[in-house]
Amino acid sequence: MAARRDPLAEYNKRRDFTLTREPKGNPGRNHSGRKRFLVQKHDATRLHYDFRLEWDGVLKSWAVTRGPSLNPEDKRLAVRTEDHPLAYGDFEGTIPEKQYGGGTVMLWDTGWWEPDEDPNQGLRDGKLTFNLHGERMQGGWALVRMRPRPGEKRENWLLIKDVDDVASQDGEALLEDHQTSVATGRTMDQIASGKGETKKHVCASKEEDKEGKAVTAETTKAATKPQGKATKPANAKQASSDETVLGVRITHPDRILFEGQAISKLDLARYYAVVADRMLPYAAERLLSLVRAPQGVSGPRFYQKHASDGFPDEIKEVAITEGSGETENYMYVRDAKGLVAAVQMGTLELHIWGSRVDKLESPDRLVFDLDPDEGLDFELVKGAAMVLRDALDEIGLKSAPMVTGGKGIHVIVPLTARVNWPQAKAFAKTFAQGFVDREPDRFIATMSKEKRKGRIFIDWLRNERGATAIAPYSTRARADGPVATPVSWDELANLKPANRFHIPDILERIENGTDPWQDVAKVRQSLTRKIMDKLGVDEPD
Repeated sequence: MAARRDPLAEYNKRRDFTLTREPKGNPGRNHSGRKRFLVQKHDATRLHYDFRLEWDGVLKSWAVTRGPSLNPEDKRLAVRTEDHPLAYGDFEGTIPEKQYGGGTVMLWDTGWWEPDEDPNQGLRDGKLTFNLHGERMQGGWALVRMRPRPGEKRENWLLIKDVDDVASQDGEALLEDHQTSVATGRTMDQIASGKGETKKHVCASKEEDKEGKAVTAETTKAATKPQGKATKPANAKQASSDETVLGVRITHPDRILFEGQAISKLDLARYYAVVADRMLPYAAERLLSLVRAPQGVSGPRFYQKHASDGFPDEIKEVAITEGSGETENYMYVRDAKGLVAAVQMGTLELHIWGSRVDKLESPDRLVFDLDPDEGLDFELVKGAAMVLRDALDEIGLKSAPMVTGGKGIHVIVPLTARVNWPQAKAFAKTFAQGFVDREPDRFIATMSKEKRKGRIFIDWLRNERGATAIAPYSTRARADGPVATPVSWDELANLKPANRFHIPDILERIENGTDPWQDVAKVRQSLTRKIMDKLGVDEPD
């Protein structure tokens, strides 16, 4: 029987490992269950980007001469190179000048990839399509092999972005906006000189490493006054040097995320450090889905519910069995550092599950999201929220309102975690449908936008396993950076728009001691059999 060809023979042949710090080539196994992808910025004979996909125990590799582009019209030349060992995915440093590939190497992006079809077949056929889940590269991509010219020995491929929500006409922004390592935060010059050669998250400022309650709100308030156009905050550094908040490195601290309020990335990190004491009782130890927009609200954004390689250690992971039976890693945070780390990853919105990680199958809150049809006056939405409040009171359940930062209101029912998800869903559906049956011209309980005309959608579907809702005190990914804000019923009655609150308002409420939900944690109630029977809830299958 013929011996299997060593896929790393060419890699090892080209390198003298007594001179280079590159890892010696040995096929390996990834025990995480996900296939890794990475991009290394490589300043060798000429600057290029090495694009690598894990497959069959090695990294399949292409040298992309001009780097990846978010514009689907850009077809970037990608020259197939030798397979690399999996350990190469963690390499960053300098290859000696006279060695193969001599020059500086930066770990520019990392994450995991999902092939659309069998990669072996795609590599043979010359067309490989896949989705990327990285810190910088996201969404659908394709590698397409070009027809070889006579006498041509190398394999020329094209790296092309799919048309999706991540795609952008400004294809160059992806490279221009990301000039540092995802592993160490260093520039190419710093890597070349050996400066700052530390592991991720080790570098910390002597002053922004404090507990959340000790981080002052003054600079954030000063920076978030409405501006006519996006300008740098007065307190932002002119240089794009890294900052730290609670010990978490914030790269590109002066990047404007919300143009309408001139809120920088550093401002947002400081905001979450300050608001953490109010936010964590509702957001900590819950599975998260994130809306990420690393370039701010004007750039590409994407929704992420599964954990990715390269996330900060402050964002925790846990394996969860999904409805399909597949197991995926989900994210959650425990403390203020976790919230700040989410900002470092470009997060503008945090959405939470209705149960805690330690009691995942037993929800401890219900959410009724009142989503009005376009053009409906906010007074009608407020009236609807109070009707729901009164109906809940009648069956013995207390509730609290939250304005979402958009046009709607969440009516939230705190619970002792006793019932399961099917029971909570059955209650929520029956409760919402009751309003539709009584006032069909006012309410609707289905998602159909065609049927919603002039009505308020009572979204009860947030009360099933896997569904999420915007977290209290989370910012929203809109130009003026509104905040989802807990309010009292009395305050709601006098409130004008649902997007009334912004970061300066929240900071002022904290300074004034305003806490409309201060008694919510004291509420002890559950969906008892008596309540379920009173409402006529059928026992779920």
